Amino acid sequence: MIEVIETDPDLAALAPEWAALWQRCPAATPFQSPHWLLPWWRQFGTGMPRVAVERRGGALGGLLPLYILPGERKALPIGAGTADYLDALGDPAPLLPQLLARLADDPVDQLDLIEVPPWSRLLEIADIDWHQSSPCPVLTLPDLPAGIRRKLRMNRHRADRAGGWSVETADAANLHASLEVLVHLHQSRWMAEGLPGVLADPMVLAFWRDAAPGLLAAGLLRLQLLRVGRVAAAAIMALLAPGRLFFYLSGFDVTQSFVSPGTLLLGAMLEQANAEGRTEAHFLRGREAYKYAWGAADRLNYAGRLAPPRASSAR
Repeated sequence: MIEVIETDPDLAALAPEWAALWQRCPAATPFQSPHWLLPWWRQFGTGMPRVAVERRGGALGGLLPLYILPGERKALPIGAGTADYLDALGDPAPLLPQLLARLADDPVDQLDLIEVPPWSRLLEIADIDWHQSSPCPVLTLPDLPAGIRRKLRMNRHRADRAGGWSVETADAANLHASLEVLVHLHQSRWMAEGLPGVLADPMVLAFWRDAAPGLLAAGLLRLQLLRVGRVAAAAIMALLAPGRLFFYLSGFDVTQSFVSPGTLLLGAMLEQANAEGRTEAHFLRGREAYKYAWGAADRLNYAGRLAPPRASSAR
């Protein structure tokens, strides 16, 4: 049975089943979990969810979460803008026609499926004209370029001489304080370049303060700080899934750049991920040079556009 959820309370009530379905989908990333998408909806939602769910024997077997952006007369995946991978859970083939039929009665002229990862089953739907979109560089572990290994050794020696260095991992007791350190380092770093940074947006900041506790409790969040002496010199927030690590947000103290604190912390997190048996580190959207210096290679997301039946017949 397939139904389309259309209210905020019904969407929130889906959380336990949604989390269980996410656990059963090995290819899913944290961006498909309710621990990410429900806080996103609380901050950015329009009050018009259109979430197709399929039940098999009473259990949730598939989910495709969309919403209506009425001012632009379009539908988008829930999570658009903050999530680097937007995807369905389970088989989307039976879900999409139901959603399109429902959208035909809404103020919607188009459905934009964006940031669809290259492993998504959405790409199996042949009547969508897919095109490549954002690059998301991925590092295969444990491979690190020799130049990076030399740089790590050099900067670790410098940090040792500057008072030593250590890595702290946020837990439930200190998550709020650690998150505020990340916010400060992130904003200070971008202000030094005359740019606002993503956390200058109060809605994005509110999203993270809302989402971080649930993500941590679910084992999907790793927030680590690097201290040089007693100074918090760098912070990195990453998301976790089986076999994979997703680097999402970072910041560093520009006054500590002589030891490359961001490099030190990134190296420590990659070593930890490798020791845990993770095989991939995702640097997510963007072709920043440092990602390729670490040995990452591009994987391209996809995008496609559809029109609801009413919009199609009107043209």
